[in-house]
Amino acid sequence: MSDGEADRMVVVRDMGLSHREFFRSLQTLAREWQCQIRNDGVLIDYDGGEIDIVLGKEGRRRIAAMSLPRTEVQFCFSRLTSLQRKKFFYRFDLAYRRGGG
Repeated sequence: MSDGEADRMVVVRDMGLSHREFFRSLQTLAREWQCQIRNDGVLIDYDGGEIDIVLGKEGRRRIAAMSLPRTEVQFCFSRLTSLQRKKFFYRFDLAYRRGGG
């Protein structure tokens, strides 16, 4: 495959949010992209390819006396180049910043 293309690529992120917060922030992106929302994540049609986002178990991250939500999030990219994945994550990260995007 050329130009950073891959038929399938998986990226895993440990995110500081609950499932509820994930789906709340997803509303912004669902206005821009075609999304099929499931209980455990979402399938997104993106720029000629697909991104299947799967949420892992919700847990807690403890820092001193604080307890914060955490969820492992798996991004399965199909038919997207490296550049397309970078563009997706740029927009995704904007939407998932605290305060929205």
